[in-house]
Amino acid sequence: LNRVIMPLTFKADIRMNDQRKTKKQLLEEFERERARSIALQEVSNRLAGAHDTEEVLDLIVNEAARLVGASAAYIRLLKGDVLVPSATTKSAAAFLAGGSEARGETVLVTIDERSLLGQVVATKKPVISEDGQTDETFTPGGRLNLKQHGFHAVAFVPLLANDRSIGLLTVMDKRIRRFTDDEVSLLIAFAGQASLALEKARLWSAAEREKERSDALYQISNKLAGVHDTDEVLDLIVNEASRLLGTAGAWMRLLEGGVLVPGAATESATELLVELAGLQPTITVGEGLTIQGRVMATKKPLVYVVGDPIADGLLDPEAVTIFQKFGFHRVAAVPLLANDRSVGTLMVIDRDTRRFTDDEVSLLTAFADQAALALDKARLLSEAQREKERSDALYQVSNRLAGAHDTDEVLELVVNEATRLVGAHAGFIRLLVDGVGV
Repeated sequence: LNRVIMPLTFKADIRMNDQRKTKKQLLEEFERERARSIALQEVSNRLAGAHDTEEVLDLIVNEAARLVGASAAYIRLLKGDVLVPSATTKSAAAFLAGGSEARGETVLVTIDERSLLGQVVATKKPVISEDGQTDETFTPGGRLNLKQHGFHAVAFVPLLANDRSIGLLTVMDKRIRRFTDDEVSLLIAFAGQASLALEKARLWSAAEREKERSDALYQISNKLAGVHDTDEVLDLIVNEASRLLGTAGAWMRLLEGGVLVPGAATESATELLVELAGLQPTITVGEGLTIQGRVMATKKPLVYVVGDPIADGLLDPEAVTIFQKFGFHRVAAVPLLANDRSVGTLMVIDRDTRRFTDDEVSLLTAFADQAALALDKARLLSEAQREKERSDALYQVSNRLAGAHDTDEVLELVVNEATRLVGAHAGFIRLLVDGVGV
């Protein structure tokens, strides 16, 4: 009987323990899910009500690390071709300080086995490592940095906006472990919130920038409509173009007699222009000669990297040296077009190794259009003024001719007015006397 009863009792105890364990696991899972939901809801609420993106990103990295039980987390954002650190937990600050940025390196975004971060951005898929210290897919420098700060497990999750990679969320743990599918799913949710915050900030910034640009163009339009001082309008254009594109300087060259001569310029560009003028006082229009000459000839914008060996020699070596002396690396130039005729160029320069976006080139073109309009208005006013002067002069001569008997006086008036109105230096009349001009 004992041999029958005791095993049955033992089995019943095991079943009860299993039931208790299952119940405990269910409660733990429920609590974990509840904590995650609360955290995501808090982020959503912050996201809806705040304009401080940094505050939202700080909350995201801290909550992401806490809820997956990781030791640290940080976000990198894509700027141009590099990933730069953004929000970080305090526990990741020393790790980032000892990384590539401290060594003066950049993290290139390429599909390359040696660039794990680049893979995540390029493939738009998470990458998980149980122990980054021994993982051969990490660079030697990356493995060393993990070892120096005691981190092992790593999860990289891309930040996506409209299916476009804009950065990544990284979490690290001091244990050797594998982040579960459930944890990766949670990190993806946090990355989605971060992307949403960044996209909201981008749209807000774009709206502010668009308003600022519209206000600047409106101001120029008003000046253009109300003043006859073209120099004042051109000065306003180069300064506003430089300010709204966030560049180091801007200038304009105008077409006179087949060559480009200096027009308006920002104060920050004057020293550069003085040195360039010593090298090349005037610029001939033509493709393949200079940046501005090509822009004039092709009637198309041109973005140029100073000193780029593959940029087909649009700056001669001496000009490159002058640009580099002042620390200028990027150039964007657009033509001034009046009735599809090139009348000059507008150029901006910058010290950053930045890319001028299509949107920025479009804004620069809008400023160039305003400048072309100002010049065309000045030309029309000048022509109207000249036509009036000519009419007045001819009327005066006609009146003198009708009322005077002194032919010499009339001829003197004619020769002086003719010379003045065609902008000549001198003039004279010869009369035919006995077949000879005297």
